[in-house]
Amino acid sequence: MTFSRMIVLAFSTVLIACDPPNYIFEKSNDYSLEKPWTVADSLEYNFQVKDTSRYYNLLLEIDHHKDYKYENLYVKFETTFPNQSHKTDVVSLSMADESGSWYSDCRGRTCTFYLTLQEHAIFSEPGSYQIKLSPWMRMDTIPDIYRVAFKVEKAGKRQNLNK
Repeated sequence: MTFSRMIVLAFSTVLIACDPPNYIFEKSNDYSLEKPWTVADSLEYNFQVKDTSRYYNLLLEIDHHKDYKYENLYVKFETTFPNQSHKTDVVSLSMADESGSWYSDCRGRTCTFYLTLQEHAIFSEPGSYQIKLSPWMRMDTIPDIYRVAFKVEKAGKRQNLNK
């Protein structure tokens, strides 16, 4: 086998082995110094769930400046279910340890904080879901946040659904 064929075979194997994420929903909101994230700027994520026989992972990504002043970010989640019932949670997202070391992946002046909000979430009824996300800090404007992304990823099939 020639060297070039071995390279092509190795590259093909890597591509086949890579299992890309299987998102049913993905949306990103960008911010800047001129247009920062504010309390009045609730982020709305509307998505459809068709398959209730599987698990889903709810993921959040936040890009922030490496000099973000806080160890955490308080956010309010408001979920509306297909039957129009509501659930509200206020959550503290710990973005750094007590010494100030980021849990984020930092490159240059920007850090990306990856968070699994819920692993193996179950959506018990098909239909339209809405999640509103808003900052819930002691200030109206949240400086140094550049991007907030929300994703819903298909996970494995649930077992024993008839038991």
